[in-house]
Amino acid sequence: MANTPATNTHQHSLKLTALGLAFILLAGCNPARINELPKTPQVDLPKQYEQTSDVIVEVDEPAKEVVIEEPEPKPVEDGWVRNFGDEQLSAHVQKALLNNPDLWGSASQLRNAIEQVTITGAALWPSLRIQGSASLSESGSNNITSTSTDTVTPEIRSIGGTLDISWEADIWGKLSNRKKAAALGAQAQTEIYKAAELSLAANVSRAWFNVITNKLQLDLAQRRLSSFQRTAKLIEENYERGLRSALDVYRSRTDVQIQRSSLADSKFNYLQSLRAFKTLLGQYPDTSLAFNAKLPELTDSVSVGLPAELLTRRPDIKASQLRYEASIANAKAARRDRFPTLSFTGTIGESRDTINRVFDRDNMIERFILNLTTPVFAAGQLRSRENQAYNDVELAYANLVRTSLTAFEEVENTLSREVLLKQQYKANTAAVKLAQDGLDLAIDRYQAGIENYNTILDSQRSLFNSMSNEINIRNALLQNRIGIHLALGGNFANSPLPNDADKIELPSPIKSIESKNKSQQPNP
Repeated sequence: MANTPATNTHQHSLKLTALGLAFILLAGCNPARINELPKTPQVDLPKQYEQTSDVIVEVDEPAKEVVIEEPEPKPVEDGWVRNFGDEQLSAHVQKALLNNPDLWGSASQLRNAIEQVTITGAALWPSLRIQGSASLSESGSNNITSTSTDTVTPEIRSIGGTLDISWEADIWGKLSNRKKAAALGAQAQTEIYKAAELSLAANVSRAWFNVITNKLQLDLAQRRLSSFQRTAKLIEENYERGLRSALDVYRSRTDVQIQRSSLADSKFNYLQSLRAFKTLLGQYPDTSLAFNAKLPELTDSVSVGLPAELLTRRPDIKASQLRYEASIANAKAARRDRFPTLSFTGTIGESRDTINRVFDRDNMIERFILNLTTPVFAAGQLRSRENQAYNDVELAYANLVRTSLTAFEEVENTLSREVLLKQQYKANTAAVKLAQDGLDLAIDRYQAGIENYNTILDSQRSLFNSMSNEINIRNALLQNRIGIHLALGGNFANSPLPNDADKIELPSPIKSIESKNKSQQPNP
C-alpha cells in the first residue's frame, strides 16, 4: 500500500515524539557526582621524611646560635640488588624471576587483562556473521517416467547464505568508557606485576641473607660447643689435681650437652631456611648450595627522594590510582546505560539452487533496520546500578588513600628502624668486646682459685649471646634495608620496566623449561 501524505505526517510525528522523549529523559538526569571527587589522593605531605639524613649543625661563634640545615634528599636510585655487592644474590634474583610459579601466575593475570581490553573494545566495532546452508531432498509426488521402465525421482537442491550485520553507535561514549576502564585495568595489572617482581626480588634477598645468617649462627654454635668443651676439659684437669670439686665437673659436662642440643637446633634452622630459599627460586628444596657465608656491610645511606614522589613511584599506589580511574570510567558507562541507544542491524542473503548464484547482486535480498530505543521503566534497576557504580568509585578512592597512607607509614617505619638498628649494632659491638675481655679475666681468676665456675659460665654465655646478637642485628639491618627499598618502590634492576605492558617480557612455564633445557645442553 502506498504511503499517503497523512501517513507520512503521522510517521514523522512519531519520530519527533521519540526524539523529544529521549531528550526530556536526558534533561531529567541529575548531574554526575563523580566530578566532586578528587583526581589524586588528598594526603597532607611533609617536605621530606622524618628520618632522612643526619642534620647538619653549624654554630655561629659570636652569637652562639645553632643553625639547622635540612639537606635536600637525593632521588631514589635503581638497581638496589646490585648495591649489596653480592654477585650470587643478583644471579639468584634472576633465576627466581624466570622460575618462580607465583610470578608466572601474576604474568598470566596481566596477559588476561591485556586480552580483556580487546574483548571489551570489540563492542565499538560492527559485528559481522556469515551463515551458510545446503540441503538436498527428494520429491516422491512428481515421478517422471522415462522411455524405459525405470522411475526417476527428482532431487531438489537448495544452497543459501546470509550476512548478518549489527552495530551499536557509541553516541554517548558508553562503550568507549567501558573500553577505557578495561585499558586502565590492564595498566593497573601491569603495576601489580611490577609490584610482584619487586616483592619477589625482596623476598629472595631476604631469604638469601637469612640463609647466610643461619649458616653463621650454625658456625657460631659449633664454636660455642668447642669453647664449652675446652672449659669442661680445663675443669676436669683441675679436678684431677684436687683443685676443684666434682660438682664443677658435672655442671661443665651438662653445659656441653646443652650446647650440643643448641647446635642441632641451629643446624635445622639453617636447613629450613635453605629449603625455603630454594623454593623461592622455583627449584627442588634440597640443601645443596655452595656459598661464602658472609653478610655484606652497609656503609652508605639510602636515597629516599621526596614524599610526593612516592605517589608516582610505588607500583601498588599507581595500580590503586589506575583502578580508581577505571571505576570512574565504569560509573560513567553505567550512567549512560540510562540514555537512548541507537543501533543498526542488517541481513543480506538468499537461497539458490547453485552455489555460484548465492550472493549474486541481482538475486540477493537486503534488509536494514535502524533502531532507537530508550529505557522508560525498569523498576529502578538502572538507577541502582548507577548508584552502585558510584559507590565503587568512592570505595576505590578510599582504597587509594589507604594504600598511600600505608606506603608512607612503611617508609617512615623502616627509616626509623634503620637509625635504631645502627645504634643497637654499635652498642652490641662494644658488648662483644667487653664480654670477651670478661671471659679472659674470669678464666685467669678461676685458674688462680679466686673465682668459681659460675663466673666462667656466665662470662661464656654473655660472650656468645652477644656474638649471636651481632649476627642477628646485622641481618636485621639488611632485612630493614630491603624493606626501605621495597617501601620506596625502588626498582631492583638497573633499568625500570617499561610502562607499556606489551613491551614487558613476561615469564612463563614454557620459557622456564626452555631455559633449563638450554642450560643443560653441553657446550660445543
